[in-house]
Amino acid sequence: MFIWVKYMKIEIPTGAAYILQQLNKHGYEAYIVGGCVRDSLLGKQPNDWDITTSAKPEEVKMIMIDPKVVEL
Repeated sequence: MFIWVKYMKIEIPTGAAYILQQLNKHGYEAYIVGGCVRDSLLGKQPNDWDITTSAKPEEVKMIMIDPKVVEL
């Protein structure tokens, strides 16, 4: 998955992209946020990927097939 930010492409890792897609598929908003966006814009490789969502923690747990993937 790629996101274009004013002529810049941010490559989102498969795991983070999967989480975004699953949340969107179930009707929730979900975005990458924080240091991963900053690092990507600076041309650095992010160490981790933060996601914010309109889903409540219990809703995220129900959506994810493997809840161990998600740290709450």
